[in-house]
Amino acid sequence: MRAGVAASTCLVLFALVGFGGCGGSSASLSVSTAPVKGKATYKGIPLTRGSISFEPESGGREANGTIEPDGTFVLTTYKAGDGAVIGVNRVGFSSTSQAGKEAVPVRFRNYSSSKLQVEVAADKGDYLIELK
Repeated sequence: MRAGVAASTCLVLFALVGFGGCGGSSASLSVSTAPVKGKATYKGIPLTRGSISFEPESGGREANGTIEPDGTFVLTTYKAGDGAVIGVNRVGFSSTSQAGKEAVPVRFRNYSSSKLQVEVAADKGDYLIELK
């Protein structure tokens, strides 16, 4: 009888582990993203390096992109170039000048202190992010 209880326990544990793995991947696929590309400027001048991040206000995975020398960026959430989660996103930056100093004020590094928000929509792909 003990062998039967042990076998049943193992079977239940295998089932729980299997279902746990499936839940994680299907949850990430249920969040809709939309392509996001654009240009980032500070006081009207394109940023020339650094990174930009979008954090969905509704929760979920943030999107990240590299700022190119002309100020342009393309965001990625799950796979290269897939964009950001649809809906309101808070925006944060990390940008340095060639001298190694921050090219934008420190407040833009943090989502809450930057106070920048973007509405990501399925029918819009280009975004201008202006820091002032």
